[in-house]
Amino acid sequence: MGIIFILISGAAFGLLPWFARTAYDHGTEPLGMLAVRFTFASILLLAVHSFRKKDISLPSKKLSIQLFLLGAVGYAPQATFFFFGVERIDTSLATVIFYTYPAFVVLASWVVFRHTPSVRMAVCLIVAVLGTALTAGQISTGSGLGVALMFGASTWYTGYILISSKITGQSGAFVSLTYVMVGAAVSHLLLLALLRPSLPQDTTGWLAVFAAAIISTVVAMGFFFAGVSRIGPGEAAVFSTIEPVVSIAVGVYALDENLTTTRIIGALCVLVSVAVLAQLSRADTK
Repeated sequence: MGIIFILISGAAFGLLPWFARTAYDHGTEPLGMLAVRFTFASILLLAVHSFRKKDISLPSKKLSIQLFLLGAVGYAPQATFFFFGVERIDTSLATVIFYTYPAFVVLASWVVFRHTPSVRMAVCLIVAVLGTALTAGQISTGSGLGVALMFGASTWYTGYILISSKITGQSGAFVSLTYVMVGAAVSHLLLLALLRPSLPQDTTGWLAVFAAAIISTVVAMGFFFAGVSRIGPGEAAVFSTIEPVVSIAVGVYALDENLTTTRIIGALCVLVSVAVLAQLSRADTK
């Protein structure tokens, strides 16, 4: 069941770029979509929290503030980079570039926490970088900003993972998720009030945003936490590689994106490297 939960989670996350592009095609701007997505997700999580409040212990005031800021300052900017990037380049390219974050996590752990990677990890890092270079080299003219935004999302997410690993373990996964989502919602609602980005202009646009909130946020994260609790984070990371596969498949079949041989080779280099890195990290923690 743990593996099934992780596969469901990965597939749900993998649909997010499709929902985003659909919303954009129906009048939504990235900041408008993110404000609605995180707000609706927060409302759903708080509703569940109210039904389960007898089974849930609230974190301390200090931890509550830390979790809130983790969402407002950590998760929210990463999501902003990601959605602006998806607006500018193909979802398949965007997904592969973003999915280099496990390699950045290994590098950051090496620099910050002095966790020296093994030779096999170093080889995986090199292959991942080469694969990303092949993939990013396929961008069209004028899409350099989209690539930069996706690398920004990947590196920011790296910092989010490293910091959250020190914070979220102090409270339950559901409580942490709720506070992080509320923090991200507040951050984007402030941007919505200041910048007034466009919201969905029709029913299809609103359905795409709500699908992103329900399927690619609440369901995806819920199943991920449920899966991790059953099979552990190492194996979960390996099976989570279904996420970019789904995103690439949706980009090709639903959005009519062109998947060249070079893109396929680059994507395979990144995906295989990430899967092996996750397996090696899992072995190192035993």
